Amino acid sequence: MKNKFYLGIDIGGTKIRGILLNKSRNQRLFAFQVKTPKNRKSFLEILEKEVRKILQKRKIIGIGIGLPGIVDVRRGLFIKAPNLPFLNGWQAKKFFKRFRVKTKFDNDSRCFLRAEAFLGAGKKYKDVICLTVGTGIGGGIMINRKIYYGEKFGAGEFGHMIINNKGTLEKLGGKEAFLKKKDYHQVIGAGIADLINAFDPEIVILGGGPVMSGSVKIKKLKKIANRSVMSPLAKKTPIVKGKLGEYSQAIGAALLFKIKQ
Repeated sequence: MKNKFYLGIDIGGTKIRGILLNKSRNQRLFAFQVKTPKNRKSFLEILEKEVRKILQKRKIIGIGIGLPGIVDVRRGLFIKAPNLPFLNGWQAKKFFKRFRVKTKFDNDSRCFLRAEAFLGAGKKYKDVICLTVGTGIGGGIMINRKIYYGEKFGAGEFGHMIINNKGTLEKLGGKEAFLKKKDYHQVIGAGIADLINAFDPEIVILGGGPVMSGSVKIKKLKKIANRSVMSPLAKKTPIVKGKLGEYSQAIGAALLFKIKQ
């Protein structure tokens, strides 16, 4: 019997990554990785090319897509893409109909949360907060093993919190800050403290390219965060790096078919 797979796609501001997840077990296989184009036409062309190549090689029974911004998960509509503005209003569900495979959609940071909460660093916990640092900064909220979406699917946009009236967490601690070599640790650490004070999670899981590469120092973030965490007990909240690596968002997108929320 031919193995059946779910294809998980992570559409990032810098790269598009794909992973295959076996239906019957959590075996993961590399699918593809390409640079994210900077216009819609090239983006759609390369995405279709990569998906069709996989469909020719494997039995795909579901495609999960993680999108970097505000997503209407029911309609498969990419409402707002702060770091890929040419995709604002993209009808992703309509595009994927050409492949004649079931599709599901979510925000990319919630995909990261889903992967780490069920297969990675958060497996032992019920209440989890994640923060992803990359081209932008995003996040996700899990309460009692359920991912919280909010009324309009916008929960977890931590990157757009205002810091000291100077700008957003994303602007002061994301890619722009990295390129300008500013002390983004101070900003991200303060942001983590705000999240711990607001949600009192059991664990905070960090992801994204700079975290995985080691550019973001976890120990430094812990020290900075603890200065502003109010509860003495909450100062012991684990702040950890995700365990699933750079393909965690793609894994979480594939898990849309295996984990019912």
